[in-house]
Amino acid sequence: MNYGKLLSMMAAVAIPAGGLVLMAPPASARAPIVVSAPVPADIVTRHIGYADLNLASSAGEMALKGRVRGAIASLCGEAIGGNDGRLTTRLNDRYCRSAAWTQATPQIDRAVERAHEIASTGTSTIAAAGIAIVLPK
Repeated sequence: MNYGKLLSMMAAVAIPAGGLVLMAPPASARAPIVVSAPVPADIVTRHIGYADLNLASSAGEMALKGRVRGAIASLCGEAIGGNDGRLTTRLNDRYCRSAAWTQATPQIDRAVERAHEIASTGTSTIAAAGIAIVLPK
């Protein structure tokens, strides 16, 4: 895994995504926007849905974190080419999982915060969005 590419990819995803979140009107005003583009062969991506979960409850939040954990395991297995038991592979897997959680955690936090706002006020200023994790192979 090329970690310079990882940092570049994280910035390439975070900057436009942050702009969309800042410019987006409240989620109650319109449906979420989905932007698609071809994914290069040297990039692995996982999208984690949670529309069926009540994130205002601790059980819903735990279920989402379990989904993210599974997606990260799958994503890192693909990104590093499997687990051959070597120390370097295990270290790459650990770094990959850390980088993936670094991307996912703020997205989880926003989703949970949005759910709590909606539960308490009936609306939220945080736009609805799925969770996406993008890493280089």
